Parts: sequence; structure tokens; C-alpha cells
Amino acid sequence: MKLFATACCLVLLAACQPYAPPAEDASAGLRPHIDKVLAAWSSLDMAKVAPYYAKEPDLMFFDVSPFQYKGWAAYEEGFRKTSAQWQSASIAVGPEFKATRRGDVAWAVYTFNFSGTLKDGTKMDGPARATNILEKRGPDWIIIHEHVSMPMPEAPPPPAEKR
Repeated sequence: MKLFATACCLVLLAACQPYAPPAEDASAGLRPHIDKVLAAWSSLDMAKVAPYYAKEPDLMFFDVSPFQYKGWAAYEEGFRKTSAQWQSASIAVGPEFKATRRGDVAWAVYTFNFSGTLKDGTKMDGPARATNILEKRGPDWIIIHEHVSMPMPEAPPPPAEKR
């Protein structure tokens, strides 16, 4: 009888656990969305970028420079200052892209290629990587956190030992 009571308690406890929908591969569904986000950034026009981001003031966004922004307003202001130096930019998803969805939350990790020209004619390009956390709000996916980084240059090989 004790075994039956213990088994019933365990079943009852398991049934009381909150439901978490299974994670699903969302790459095919979210890749076009991220392509649109990067096209908006490529325009250097914050009015085109803003609709894709949540506006709560306590959200954190990490970028290459400066290190972090607290809230969309800070991110928008910081990018306006930085982009004032740019003549053009092109940002496109690279070969690695993976998105996972669990209910109304999804995360996308990907590499991207950046190229741009400063107003003084200096050209810059290179690979970078990003992680976005998105939340489904009504019909739209909105970025609630972003982390962008660039790989550091590889260290030169150590000098050969002299004999």
C-alpha cells in the first residue's frame, strides 16, 4: 500500500509541473526575419531598425562598441552617433544560422559578414557573430536581447626557440 501511495504522489507531483512546450527548430521561419533585420541595419536608418526591437528601458543589448546599451533608447542613440561616420554598410547573414523556438520565445545564433565605407573613404569588412533572443508579440517577432561580437585577430605564433 505504501508503494501505491508513493507512486500516486509522484504522478501527482509530475502532473503539477508547469508545462514547457518542446523546443523546435525555427531556422526556416526566423531566417527571413533576421535577413530583414540586417537589411534594416544596412540602411543606417534607425527608423527602419526600430520596429524589430523591444523598447523596454531595462533590456540589455551588447554590441561591438561600445560594450553595452541599456534599453532601446540608448542603443538607438549610440548607433546614430556611430553611423554618422558611415557612408554605407552591408550586413548579411553568413553560412551559420540556427534558430530555436519554445512557445513565444525564440533564439537565433548566426554569423554575419559586414562591409562598409566610412565617409572619409576608408573601407572596413569582416566576419562577426550574433545572438538574438526574440519574443512573439502579436503577429511579430521582436528582439528583446542582442549580443554582437567580432572575433579577435589570431595571435601570432610564438617565436621559435633558439638553440
